[in-house]
Amino acid sequence: MPSTDEAPKAPQNSADNLLIKTWLHNRGANTRRAYESDVRAFLAHVGKPLAQVTAADLQSWYDSLTGADATRRRKLMVIKSLLSYGAAMEMLPRDVGPAVRVPKMRDSLHERILTQEQVRDLIDGETDPRRRTMLRVLYATGLRISELCAVRWKDLKRRQQGGVAHVFGKGGKNRTVEIPAKVWKEIVTLRVDSRPEAPMVPGHDGGPLSVDAVHRSVKRAAKRAGLPSQVSAHWLRHAYASHMQDNGAPAHVVQQQLGHTSLATTTRYSHAREGAGAGKFLDL
Repeated sequence: MPSTDEAPKAPQNSADNLLIKTWLHNRGANTRRAYESDVRAFLAHVGKPLAQVTAADLQSWYDSLTGADATRRRKLMVIKSLLSYGAAMEMLPRDVGPAVRVPKMRDSLHERILTQEQVRDLIDGETDPRRRTMLRVLYATGLRISELCAVRWKDLKRRQQGGVAHVFGKGGKNRTVEIPAKVWKEIVTLRVDSRPEAPMVPGHDGGPLSVDAVHRSVKRAAKRAGLPSQVSAHWLRHAYASHMQDNGAPAHVVQQQLGHTSLATTTRYSHAREGAGAGKFLDL
């Protein structure tokens, strides 16, 4: 007999599978995996096809969710998006999403902004040159983990002061990210593979870094620096956005570097702590 502790599996339904597939079309790989996981968990909970889901089902599922408020909110927004899309495409008879409002959240961004001193402690405490460069690149460019792992030497171009990386980022958007001169020199020093496909920051075996490896390295560095256990690579992205604006970088420059769609997202960081390229505005 199967263990009673096993999580219920979502019933398979060809119409649901087609709807999910078209809704996820052209989204990034990481987004597709995360969204589909949320949807399958929802279907497993309600135990019926999406066309039969009621407002009461959605409310019951949301009330059953545990974990951080931000996680529950994200899952709700995912399911509401799917239901809205299905109704708009006439693949569902109705949209029951409005039955559950997305709760407003207290803005806790300021709790995830490291000081410049904390960032220096995190980076300088790393004794391995490769991992130290990896941490410095994350902070000095504001790249997401997935973006850092994806950049190859063919995506890099030297400039008179430092260099630039052509990044294919979240939402399938391309952008150009400046790399300060000091960090560029460290990246060049690490290079042992002259092929265009070689990774910008290699793993310990010379191959591409994995997202998990970067995540673990950041966690270890944060622990050595005595920082909170919640610190992640994304905190370095937050720090980049905040410190750049604190030190006078125009918000639209930071927006372009980070790949934010809305300037309002970027300017949130200008209020997180009092106080046009990273080389000019960051103390590296």
